[in-house]
Amino acid sequence: MTTKNLLLVFVALVALSPCNAFTLLKEDPICENVNACFEYCENFVDGITGSPSQECCDNLMILNGNVNDEDDGVRRYCSCIEDFSNNHDHPPYLQSRIELLNQICSIHLKFPISEHMDCSKL
Repeated sequence: MTTKNLLLVFVALVALSPCNAFTLLKEDPICENVNACFEYCENFVDGITGSPSQECCDNLMILNGNVNDEDDGVRRYCSCIEDFSNNHDHPPYLQSRIELLNQICSIHLKFPISEHMDCSKL
């Protein structure tokens, strides 16, 4: 095969791959950590459990403490949580539950939690 043909095969494979290079470039590297921390809170904000777990509150405090250490952290955390919420099946987030996290966990979140917000405006 010529170099040109090999390049065309490579481009075709990347474009057809379910996890292609364009997706990898778009994904924020801090999202893995943000999502791992936030997943402890999802059953509460979904309305499945009556109160957030201690792990939820502890992880929110960790995220809250780290958000300002990241470049554009507020927008990035918002986008990570939004992407996380939109990439699996679950009941919709309840705004009243999100607001209760501040009170129950004795925290003032520095970043929004939302499923449908334009995080780019933050």
